[in-house]
Amino acid sequence: MAHGLSPSSSFDQVFALCKRVFFWWKGIVKTHLGLKAFQPFNGVLAVGSSLSFLLALACAYSFLSPRVQQQADVAASYGPPVPNSSVVTDCNLFEGSWIQDQGYIPLYNSSLCPFAERGFNCLANGRKDQGYLRWRWKPKGCTIPSFNARRVLEKLRGKRIVFVGDSLSRTQWESLVCMLMTGVDDKRNVYEVNGNKITKRIRFLGVRFSSYNTGSVPKRAPKRVKSTLKLDKMDDISNEWIDSDVLIFNSGHWWTPSKLFEM
Repeated sequence: MAHGLSPSSSFDQVFALCKRVFFWWKGIVKTHLGLKAFQPFNGVLAVGSSLSFLLALACAYSFLSPRVQQQADVAASYGPPVPNSSVVTDCNLFEGSWIQDQGYIPLYNSSLCPFAERGFNCLANGRKDQGYLRWRWKPKGCTIPSFNARRVLEKLRGKRIVFVGDSLSRTQWESLVCMLMTGVDDKRNVYEVNGNKITKRIRFLGVRFSSYNTGSVPKRAPKRVKSTLKLDKMDDISNEWIDSDVLIFNSGHWWTPSKLFEM
């Protein structure tokens, strides 16, 4: 697994190069200043050595500046550095396991999120333990950065996300909306587009993040197919998915042997 150079190691390499250039020119100047034949050129050599050294410094600055700035931007976006997080692209994020981390801080409070249905709010319904709030996903062989709501909202600016599925997708949608709301200062900028209350009885709900021009929509289509004889016949609400930028389609629960052949 490849690792990029740190700013300190990059600086050490460039500084060593600058020292070699400097001492090389210093040796040339000392040698030629001792020769009478080169005395008329002493001033030229002195100026040349100075310019060469300044050129080496300029090269070092141009080499280091983008790398230092890039790492500063990453640190500002993700917070404190996470070990091995610089090589996320080399790891399979879908291969891993859920682990309990007592130091893990929940990404949102269900009781403070208006889009979290009360029926799924365990604490509000009297659950005593809180260990279930400490689970986090750990990919095999790498560590992913912590969720940053503002950064995700910027990535999704002007886009429309559609969740299609049953109650499993519905809870995923509610969770995502609540997670993203933590990155919005004025919560009034997040609202249901038709003024509907959040309830599982409505097939279509749309939440808009007006300050980011972003929409998140769940489409409730529990069985998604007309019958076992027309498995390619989609639900009549499927025309609402067409203009989505991100489509999250969850149908796995309905394709088990016990349900595949139900009429």
